[in-house]
Amino acid sequence: MVIDSLMAERGVTKIKLIFGFIVVLFTSITCIHAANSTLSANQTIRYNETIVSPQETFQLGFFSPDNSTNHYVGIWYKKRSYRTVVWVANRNAPLTHTSVELTLTLQGILNIRDATTGNVPWSSVNSTRTSVRNPIGQLLDTGNFIIYDEGDQENPIWQSFDFPTDTLLSGMKFGRNLVTGFERRLTSWKSEEDPDSGEFSYRLDTRGYPQVIITDGPNITFRGGPWNGLRYSGYPNFGANPVYTFTFVINQREIYYQYQLIDTSALTRLVVQPDGRVKRFLWTDSKQEWNLYQAVEIDQCDQCALCGPFGRCNINGAPVCECLKGFEPTAPDQWRNADWSQGCRRTIPLDCGPAEGFNKYSNLKLPDTKASWYNQTMTLVDCEKMCKSNCSCTAYTNSNISGTGSGCLLWFGGLIDVRTFSENGDTLYIRMPASELGKSKQYFHFYLHRKHLHISIIYVLAQTR
Repeated sequence: MVIDSLMAERGVTKIKLIFGFIVVLFTSITCIHAANSTLSANQTIRYNETIVSPQETFQLGFFSPDNSTNHYVGIWYKKRSYRTVVWVANRNAPLTHTSVELTLTLQGILNIRDATTGNVPWSSVNSTRTSVRNPIGQLLDTGNFIIYDEGDQENPIWQSFDFPTDTLLSGMKFGRNLVTGFERRLTSWKSEEDPDSGEFSYRLDTRGYPQVIITDGPNITFRGGPWNGLRYSGYPNFGANPVYTFTFVINQREIYYQYQLIDTSALTRLVVQPDGRVKRFLWTDSKQEWNLYQAVEIDQCDQCALCGPFGRCNINGAPVCECLKGFEPTAPDQWRNADWSQGCRRTIPLDCGPAEGFNKYSNLKLPDTKASWYNQTMTLVDCEKMCKSNCSCTAYTNSNISGTGSGCLLWFGGLIDVRTFSENGDTLYIRMPASELGKSKQYFHFYLHRKHLHISIIYVLAQTR
């Protein structure tokens, strides 16, 4: 009886050891992806599995948004108090059940596969590269998932940064390849719970001199203006900061904006939200939350083309729209009723005579540049000569205001979506008839706020040459 009892105990112990080994083995198999940042060919990520970037900044796997029964493959910040998704693979092809898997093929293509039917509802877009020896997928600490041929990580076959959803991360290019026509833009989620492509896009308009815009379907709702060498013309307060640096590249091959973190441990993201607002957020560890760092649209004058051609918006004015000096309302009755859409017309028409010249306007957001012309090497003097020699040219300025200024930017036809700033605005030279040359208006505003009291002192100086 004692021997039987001992043998039984040993048998139970052996069974426990075997069972424990199986559990450990199973755990190591199911969690293999969670410990790695890479995905090999024919390796599979299932619903509850993920891969993590080397410094555990980002995580890639399947997720389901709040209050949603749909499932997606995405990338989100790891070790945050709540999930913040920065990229979605199948945003327009949601999954309705969890019997799915993510695989990398021998051809270097990332597939989301329905394990029950074998269907592939989403697949990565491969490059023109036809020969791939040993493809590897890797999630980087930038939040970029790249697919590359082993030994050639610097030349990815495919990368998620080329297909942004609603978020611009450090190192992403935002713009257009002029050779292939390929564009990287941000498109909002349909709602907070639905990553499907929404109505709003944030993009670079490269018709004419490049400018940043927000579109609602086919309509431009906001225009941040052209890049002036330091910032977008419509962002007078977006300059050097302690969080990130930025560059803007214009050459024969591509046009793009890109920012880089100064401190790589900092977390910041630029997002176009479901309501069309574009905001930059900065993560605060002490509060364990995202705080608003910068916002693009700030007031009524940021509504695109509010004051029509040759009108300008002054947020301190009443009303906010006024005609540029030398212009008058095109439709006076509509203008008085706050319908400024028809804009303004010249008080004295141009005749393209030799006496015509240009009046200088300061602290402006530069007009819409979609029909403009530019040259990055011309001087301002040569720019003026070129504009004056073309009777259709209505205005000019430097395309780059950094340093002493350089380049030439010309406008033809109506000047649309101009606004004034109190400081840090751009300079614009507008073509005028001889009788209007030398006239300028300067406003000095002083504000005294005591309860509901607002005192505005306006000093008007008129000088006629």
